[in-house]
Amino acid sequence: MSRRRLVLVAVLLLVVGGVGYAGLRTEYHQAKDRRDLADLTRSSPWPRDELLIPDDVTRPGAVGWLERGGLDIAYPLRTADGRTVPVLWRLRVPQPASGLPDGVDCGSPRLRTCTDLGGGSTLIVTHETDNSDPSIALYRTDGAKVRAIEVQGPDPVGVDELSAALTRAHRPGDAELLDLLRHDGYQTDWS
Repeated sequence: MSRRRLVLVAVLLLVVGGVGYAGLRTEYHQAKDRRDLADLTRSSPWPRDELLIPDDVTRPGAVGWLERGGLDIAYPLRTADGRTVPVLWRLRVPQPASGLPDGVDCGSPRLRTCTDLGGGSTLIVTHETDNSDPSIALYRTDGAKVRAIEVQGPDPVGVDELSAALTRAHRPGDAELLDLLRHDGYQTDWS
């Protein structure tokens, strides 16, 4: 065999080996993503295809948590006047008695002022007390789910903007959900 042929065979073997290795790495990462997504959504009260996330979570700084009570997403909301305000957007399981998520009640006017806005929406203003920070939240009950958005602290956001943020939501794709729920340093037993 000539030297030229030997070099061509070696190059061909390297190319085929490299392509094969790249294919194996891609399959490994795809399998890991599937396992991680299954692990991260295991405790969800709803199937993945029933989850909703706000449209604005594509901005940097969004992070989510999913557990048996529902989905919480912290992200920066851009207001109509150009401010960026940190909010907590939630998709929760309603309590049968109140229709609101666990831990939210309107029984103490000193702590919270609740206003029924109709159509399943409730505006809740939490007042500053010794053990609570001021906040404004909008809750919208829709069957077996409650959507909520909360702004804590001194950044006022209008009810119309909060309502729009609750309304502008979509069903996430697997990659989008994985990006939101898999935080830096996340590892499963098989990672």
